[in-house]
Amino acid sequence: MAHQQATRTLRVWLPATAFAAFALLILGRLVQVQIVEHDRYAAEARSSLLASDTVFARRGSILDRNGFLLAMSADTWDLYVSTRVWRDDETAIEGSEAIAAATGLDAAELRELVRASELVDVLIAHDVPYATGRALLDGRPPGLVALPNTERVYPADDLAASVIGIIGRENTGLSGIEWWYDEELQGVPGRVIFERDTSGSPIPYGETFTIEPVRGRDIVLTIDRRLQATAERALTEAIAAHGAEGGAIVMLDPRNGEVLALATQPSIAFSTLDLSDHEQVRLLRNRAVTDLYEPGSVMKVITTAAAIDAGLVSPATEYVDTGVVSFYGIPIRNWNEGVHGAQTMTGVLQHSINTGAVFMVEKLGATRFQQYLDGFGFGQPTGIDLNGEARGVFRRPSDAGWSPLDLATQSFGQSISVTPIQMASALGAAVNGGKLMQPRLVRALVSPEGGRTDLPARVTGRPVSPETSATIRHMLGAVIDPGWYHPGKPGLYTAGGKSGTANVPLPDGGYDDTQIVSFAGFAPLDEPRILILVKLDRNADLLTGTAAAGPVFADLVDAALAYLKTPPDAERVEAR
Repeated sequence: MAHQQATRTLRVWLPATAFAAFALLILGRLVQVQIVEHDRYAAEARSSLLASDTVFARRGSILDRNGFLLAMSADTWDLYVSTRVWRDDETAIEGSEAIAAATGLDAAELRELVRASELVDVLIAHDVPYATGRALLDGRPPGLVALPNTERVYPADDLAASVIGIIGRENTGLSGIEWWYDEELQGVPGRVIFERDTSGSPIPYGETFTIEPVRGRDIVLTIDRRLQATAERALTEAIAAHGAEGGAIVMLDPRNGEVLALATQPSIAFSTLDLSDHEQVRLLRNRAVTDLYEPGSVMKVITTAAAIDAGLVSPATEYVDTGVVSFYGIPIRNWNEGVHGAQTMTGVLQHSINTGAVFMVEKLGATRFQQYLDGFGFGQPTGIDLNGEARGVFRRPSDAGWSPLDLATQSFGQSISVTPIQMASALGAAVNGGKLMQPRLVRALVSPEGGRTDLPARVTGRPVSPETSATIRHMLGAVIDPGWYHPGKPGLYTAGGKSGTANVPLPDGGYDDTQIVSFAGFAPLDEPRILILVKLDRNADLLTGTAAAGPVFADLVDAALAYLKTPPDAERVEAR
């Protein structure tokens, strides 16, 4: 019996075709994944099982000019806990109690912190001492992840804190030298790459790769720790003695602009630093660099140097002081309303005669006097290597609101605002031969391998001639040693200097009854090796700069030059 052959219909071909197409698609995808793009997908699969974290480089140290450590980094650990591992209550209790026993943290608070977090790994402790972290790692508490870190240590305690500055949680500089030289100090961070399980936790014996960090460079300061300690102690004592609200002492080498000591108060202290306190955050600035003040009669040194350099007066030029001078119809009087009669220009400095300064600035004229102020660096940053430096302010003839009275008052240190470092830098140029040196706080950079790069001194201007500078030195020598008692006269060394006493200006014009007093000078007289500026803010006893700051200057000169092994003046030693 014959059988009829089955007829192929669309109901057969359509499913077959669909299955064949699907099979080809799967085959093509397999070829793509396993052959064509094998390397990419293998890398993605591997990366899903790997995690990485930053390993901070050991931050470079900060040393004083003689190699004494002021700031260094010590190895620590940052401790994290895996939230996935601690989802199990028994595991969380075991891990938290082990961590608490080693660190002193509260186990229940640790569990609550981890339970409330939405992160994969929760930071529970920052900068744990190295030995503590190492012991914890050896004990392998469940869920613990420890990453190496470093913390800042200060072998000299709070010394020079406002110069050194601080770093933040990410080991980056926030202020001071730490901020200015952050790139050099920070080095190059490394990476640690480790295998993790499906829960995201590190596999205890999994494969680990480490890209080693590169240590930062060391910074060698111009600061001398002994002179810094002397300056800080002297400033503290002077503030207490005169009931001042604060102050600054700048001690620099006028030959090269190196800052030997820079003391300011109020200032940060590493031992009590609390950045949650807004008042302490304000102390992060270095007031010798950031805060402006009117220098008062110290500015008469600059006015005199300009007039002598311009050939308009000499130390012996005579001037008759009547106690008042009419300047464009406005009477200007001496600071104590005194009358000194016939005086030389040296006498103008000795007696700090305002009308004598006006006499000189009238000869100079507004344009030329402004040129000398520019030459001495006023109204512009000095370029010192600290953050937040103020430019200084003085009104120019081209400025709106300028009047001839500004010219007169600027000649004796009013209507002009400076920073202590700016004033010290300008005085350095007046007595060091006429070179305006950029003040600096760093002498050298040292690589991890020990290679040293010395930073050169930098001359930024030449406002007066060497001859003018020599003349000013001897005029200022006559100020400190006038033939009668002067509180600013050192006991063992020849010196020159000038005081300043200025009332504090009000925001809306005029002056209040408080004052800022200062004394700035140098020694030895013929070959200055050190320049010191002492400034006291709002001294309650209202003593002048000569009486309040002069003795501080004198004591610092004797102490500093003896420490620097500078031979004292033979006649003074014999007299003593």
